[in-house]
Amino acid sequence: MGRALRVALLTLLPAAAQAAAPSLPLAAQVNAQIVQRQVNEGVAAMAGASGAGLMPGDLPAACEPGMRSAVAGMSNELVRFMQGTFNDPAYQRTFEQQLAQAYSPDQLQAFLDRSAAGDLTALSTEVMSAPGLQATQDAHLARLTEQADQAMEADPRLQKALVDVRAAQDRCDAVRMEAEES
Repeated sequence: MGRALRVALLTLLPAAAQAAAPSLPLAAQVNAQIVQRQVNEGVAAMAGASGAGLMPGDLPAACEPGMRSAVAGMSNELVRFMQGTFNDPAYQRTFEQQLAQAYSPDQLQAFLDRSAAGDLTALSTEVMSAPGLQATQDAHLARLTEQADQAMEADPRLQKALVDVRAAQDRCDAVRMEAEES
């Protein structure tokens, strides 16, 4: 009986893998055009808000352009870093396999058809509603959050952008002090 079960499983496994195969290219498109796009837009909005929070309200006019430039550069680097980290190819392939198992090719194509004209946030929420997808993404984000400090410290472009912001802040502080002394 045990051997019969193993033989049955071995014959079913290739069929299950072949059934998911036609869905993989569509799942990759759904992931890129809906899920990743939604996440990447959210990251860009969050980084922009973070950058705006770094701009002091009482900037001397002489240092405002330099500070704006430094903050914009840091925001751009933060977006690049966060999107690059989230969009890890190994994770994306695993996620696409789950999408291919969660939805039929027709369902995936329907998501793609709706993505051109629909509300991306609502569509992404609908895609992510399949069992296990949100949990997979949440686990990926939790791992990234745990490793964020080390990864950020290891990214030379992001570190340079942070140094530039600190230098701009120091220049503004010096301009402020000069104005107060005069």
